Amino acid sequence: MEDNSSARQRIILAAIDILNMEGASGITTRRIAEEASVNSAAVNYYFGSRDILIDQVLNITLEHAFSDWRMILEVEEFDLPIRIYCLLYYTMEGISMYPGIVHSHLFDSSVKEVRRRVFAERIDSLLDMLSTRLEERTPQTGEELRLSLGQMLLTAISAAMIPELLLVITKDDIAAAQARSRFILHLMKRLLGIELVITDTIQNDINRLLAMAFTSEHQNSY
Repeated sequence: MEDNSSARQRIILAAIDILNMEGASGITTRRIAEEASVNSAAVNYYFGSRDILIDQVLNITLEHAFSDWRMILEVEEFDLPIRIYCLLYYTMEGISMYPGIVHSHLFDSSVKEVRRRVFAERIDSLLDMLSTRLEERTPQTGEELRLSLGQMLLTAISAAMIPELLLVITKDDIAAAQARSRFILHLMKRLLGIELVITDTIQNDINRLLAMAFTSEHQNSY
């Protein structure tokens, strides 16, 4: 029986890959053993059961997303509109790269319904963070601001999850960086009244902040 941390990490990484490609139903003890190059008993040894492994993987992926959202919003080196832009861009890019992860949290019939509530609680916390930072910079009331922020997040998430529908609406392929950027800038202007002009300096700041999010150390801390 392997007892080093690398075996546990391989199991988690294999489970994340399978979750993204096939959903929770694809995660079986035999499949994990094959993908992670461990023996079949290792899953129960490290996690107790397949269901516990799935629950931990869902917790890990959601916690990573929320930690990155929080990190983006809290880096005060960058102006707030840049941070909001990067939060939306990071969210849409992440969903485009790993659509099955979000689908598993929200729509997978083999995942417990409580997962949707946990996801919603994280979005609620994110809206609180955004509202606190924006309330003094917008004429909207607290209730109006929270609704606008919610609409903005839901629209960005939906667009990333169903790119075919967005293509029909906007004639843009949201997988393309420029199309994603135009879409985000439009959302910010229409829903928050924030008009961000992407100059060379602003683009450099965006690139730096996104690099911080995508390479943050906790991405590999399983």
